[in-house]
Amino acid sequence: MEKTEGTVSIFYGPFFCLLTMSSLSVRIDLIHLTASKMFKAIIFDFNGVLFDDLRFHEEAYLRAAKNTGLSLQRETVRKYISTTANQKRRLFFGDISNETWNQIFQLKTKYYFDLIQGENLLFPEVGDVLPLLAHRYRLGLISNTSRKYFETVFPKNLACLFQEMIFGDEMLDPKPSPEPLLEMVGRLGVVPGQCCYVGDSASDVQMAKKAGIEIFSVATGDSSKEELREAGSDWILNNLSELREELDSMESLS
Repeated sequence: MEKTEGTVSIFYGPFFCLLTMSSLSVRIDLIHLTASKMFKAIIFDFNGVLFDDLRFHEEAYLRAAKNTGLSLQRETVRKYISTTANQKRRLFFGDISNETWNQIFQLKTKYYFDLIQGENLLFPEVGDVLPLLAHRYRLGLISNTSRKYFETVFPKNLACLFQEMIFGDEMLDPKPSPEPLLEMVGRLGVVPGQCCYVGDSASDVQMAKKAGIEIFSVATGDSSKEELREAGSDWILNNLSELREELDSMESLS
């Protein structure tokens, strides 16, 4: 677990000071800087954060493209794997007909569910962490995947812990636009300063920053720790167990 460095604004009684940590060459424990912060809601991404299936989506798209005689490189799929299905249509195949796209997506869906059959793709700590957090926070979920995929693969006893969910096929302006995140904040009845977002990609960081919401990035999915750090994530975690530990520390210091 690590806290990123940068410029930190500190309020102390009536005083205000701005510390640029790089210029002072010091490390400041961000837990202490945010000790008074009490989140009321946590908003999660799905793929790469709760469910370890990105590689199966990747393989399914490659097989579907090959089956329809279209060229698609693994590097391209990997680069844009976190986008919505409609975004992938353009990024993967350019200007193709609706008929061709529908054929590709149907094949992709079939291959995906064939590939994950018998696999346990829930990250190990999710089954313990989500119920504990649900007792303390309002939980929301934003994912560029479709609702059909989520409802088919995610355990129902965990899905019911989310008060609100928004999926890629329901977004007019998907991430990295801040609109889905701001809509979720409104649905949960909080303001940006009262919640945090948990994602795995640089686009998650971009969305959270544009929305003015703090982000915990989990290095279990689309982006490496270095990519998350360069994107400006507030916290970089190895897994969701560290998220619980970080939140516990904040509450104990508040």
